Amino acid sequence: MSEENIKVHCGKCVGERNHQIIAEHKFRESDDEHDIWMDHEYLIVQCLGCDHIGFLDRSLFSEDIQPTGYDHKGEVVYKAPWSEKLYPPPLYRRKPEWFEDLPDPTLQTIFGELYNSLQSESHFLATFGARTVLDRLIILKVGDKGNFYRGIRALQDEGLLSEHEKDILQPTLEAGHAAAHRGYTPTSGELKTVLDTIESLVHRILVLPARAELLMDAVPARGGKKVKDKDVPTVSERIEKASKDVKNLCETVMSELEALGDDVVKAPKKYYIAFRRSQNFVSLQIKSQKKIVVLYLKVDPDEVELEEGFSRDVRAVGHYGTGDLEVLIRSKADLKKAKELIQLSYDNS
Repeated sequence: MSEENIKVHCGKCVGERNHQIIAEHKFRESDDEHDIWMDHEYLIVQCLGCDHIGFLDRSLFSEDIQPTGYDHKGEVVYKAPWSEKLYPPPLYRRKPEWFEDLPDPTLQTIFGELYNSLQSESHFLATFGARTVLDRLIILKVGDKGNFYRGIRALQDEGLLSEHEKDILQPTLEAGHAAAHRGYTPTSGELKTVLDTIESLVHRILVLPARAELLMDAVPARGGKKVKDKDVPTVSERIEKASKDVKNLCETVMSELEALGDDVVKAPKKYYIAFRRSQNFVSLQIKSQKKIVVLYLKVDPDEVELEEGFSRDVRAVGHYGTGDLEVLIRSKADLKKAKELIQLSYDNS
């Protein structure tokens, strides 16, 4: 281990930090005939602030060393510009704290790929991804309106977007359009503005209402203990605290799901419980006050007959978990009626 320290970007602290070199390999390639050389350094470094480990690949080409002036003794001062690559790459932007609370798996996937593109400094892809996020948001809230501008107008008509917010959003629309049709690539500052705008809109229009619905379902009757947003319980906690009949119904449904096969895995998440084989075949939630167990199934809604109040197509509806078909279980009779759909979802996974 070297006693030498070096200042490089820390992916966990998200900034320049002092690192200790805990392992290194250095060598030089040279061409004596032409008097040129290339130094290589491979360093494993550890942040002195958070202990995060990184790998630094550095190189210096002799022809890149240039004089920059003279020191106080009159001697020439040279600049040695090392080329550096850090792994994992520097984190351009943290995911928002509400990322895991996005109530739509498709939108979460799009957002995830958007942030991944930032890691590789693919600004073109990130801008186009922001446009795609906005497109998905419009579909989830007001349906497919044919183009962005009609979608924005529909958001306004539904009272989801003010005129002022529309004006703020306009540059984002233009940036996405330019990236898609004219090869426009924004600067880091311009991209930050685009992402700030999109994240703010998604948080207000989609995430906060979904959290509010969960909070409302968790609020006890008048006179009970008050519940704050930070206290919104997980789905497992909500099941535990539900009324006896809702809890019994939920346990019956979960028993039926686990009995489908020895390969069924029950995986509790924050806002839903996943039941999976190679893939999720059921995402289970509860609505305590309405006394409903909600199942999202891996079934194509176009291939089954939908029944109002029992099943519906949720491909364009935001929800936690995966699955395109929503089934509402209010009783054991509903569970019996849903068995064929559940089996189909199991087989599809």
